[in-house]
Amino acid sequence: MKAKKFTVLLLRPDYMADGFGEDTYLAHVRAQNPETAIEQAQQEVAKLDDIDDAKAADYYPLITIKGLHEDLTPEAYR
Repeated sequence: MKAKKFTVLLLRPDYMADGFGEDTYLAHVRAQNPETAIEQAQQEVAKLDDIDDAKAADYYPLITIKGLHEDLTPEAYR
């Protein structure tokens, strides 16, 4: 099965966030299915945040979208 493109928005856990509920991470990944896309995005941000792999699942998926989508929110460019 060919990998598909996904956009995943994750909420950082409260122990990593500057402002809980406001600190998110947007990932673009290629995966076989949405579940794998979420796992890949969680591993990616955990590595960036220097978090143990076992805690990667603490990054909560807010939305998973098929395809690559660009964030156009003005705050994303500040």
